[in-house]
Amino acid sequence: MRKRLPMMLVLAIGMSGCGAGNDLASDAGLCLAARPDVAALRRALLAHPETPAAVGEAGADLVIGIEGACG
Repeated sequence: MRKRLPMMLVLAIGMSGCGAGNDLASDAGLCLAARPDVAALRRALLAHPETPAAVGEAGADLVIGIEGACG
């Protein structure tokens, strides 16, 4: 998970519309690349209810945002 954190941050920034100049949310390649990581994050959050609230909420927001942007 630690190695994937930078990629997840890049995806979060890109999907949020905070990235400069590009509409990354509509980039099919980015969505395709994010799919396995988002699925793994979703499974991990569901499997570990003891996850601290701040981490769980941020992770859930990321999953919802990327799945919403990518369909």
